[in-house]
Amino acid sequence: MAGLRTRYSGVAILLHWALALLLLFQLGLGWALEDLPSSTRFAAFQFHKSVGILILALSLARLLVRLFVPRPAAVEGAPALKLLAGAVHWLLYGVMIVGPITGWILISTARVKLPTLLFGVVPLPHLPVGRALHEPAEAIHSLVGLLLAGLFVLHVAGALRHHLLRDDLIGRMMPAAIARRPALSVGVAVALVACIGAFLAGRLSYVRADTPAAPAADVPAEASAPINETAPATEPAAPASPAPSPSPSASPTTAAMPVRSWKVAPGGTLGFRTVYSGEAINGRFARWTADIQFSPDDLARSKIAVDIDLASVSSGDAERDDTLKGEDFFGVAAHPKARFTATRIRKQGSGYVADGTLALAGASKPVPVAFTLKIDGDHAQASGTATVRRLAFGVGKGQWSDPTTIPDGTTVTFRFAADAR
Repeated sequence: MAGLRTRYSGVAILLHWALALLLLFQLGLGWALEDLPSSTRFAAFQFHKSVGILILALSLARLLVRLFVPRPAAVEGAPALKLLAGAVHWLLYGVMIVGPITGWILISTARVKLPTLLFGVVPLPHLPVGRALHEPAEAIHSLVGLLLAGLFVLHVAGALRHHLLRDDLIGRMMPAAIARRPALSVGVAVALVACIGAFLAGRLSYVRADTPAAPAADVPAEASAPINETAPATEPAAPASPAPSPSPSASPTTAAMPVRSWKVAPGGTLGFRTVYSGEAINGRFARWTADIQFSPDDLARSKIAVDIDLASVSSGDAERDDTLKGEDFFGVAAHPKARFTATRIRKQGSGYVADGTLALAGASKPVPVAFTLKIDGDHAQASGTATVRRLAFGVGKGQWSDPTTIPDGTTVTFRFAADAR
């Protein structure tokens, strides 16, 4: 029955060309992922996963069509060439199915299991497989990309060989209107251009000028407060009612201290703590600057301004960090910095409270910051805590907005030393 057909079915033709373009797009995108700017990498990974699952579904459909829908008879030719052509075709089916499945295993066995919404709509469940499969799946997934490129070259070379020999075999997989020359030659040229365009679209679709979030060159060295790796962000938050601390003045007999400018010393910490699906997350910001004008004897004229480079976020997992930088959370492309400003500082017990405003992700909300302070001459040490209600700032949109998965309140802690200028 198959020998009675001279052309592939319309469904087979549609699936063939759809898969060709999707595979080349996916190949280009996959090879570009690691080089993408941080502001687009997470979205690109999510789209890569969505396209992969689409390729898997279409590949299974194409395999069913090949097995159960009559197709043209095999072309006569040298046995070696027929064997090579058959091997290339079946290896392509294997790559189209194994590639997405190994990718699915990778996201299912990742240390941090981030949810996937296919094309931002359909949730993709994780496969019930063990962590032991992660490294083998990663190795196979990388190999699949190289194998796909080689198979594609062989497949295209074979099709062009038939076309140059003028047997018009490629016309069987073209729409009927262009199945014969000279229209077929135009169709072949268009197909080649479309395939190259699909690959380049994958390579370039998420490449755009990355909006730098306060690059290091723009941060004055004397004001930069990098995180001290020996002081992790898991330090306990300062209590709501701070414990008694030594008197903020150098000596009870000295005159009132004027408002002075304080320079933050290297080695400070600015961290945050939250929970994701029951797992504690301890993060930090590696780059931030502070402009502090303060005197414990003149709180009315004291003020604080802190700028935080959101792209410097680190939570112990690169994929999670990219998520935090993406549009669903900080949106660093549009809002590279968070800024806290306070011009009202009041005494509370043995410590202080800075009633300030936090500008984050395009929203500004009041946030009180409790802190303790010890001043010894021209040297000061400060530590404190604040609670930021992330949902009020639109941090954690869509699938991340459920407070039972990630609590609304995020604890921010800090500790640093400073010297009077």
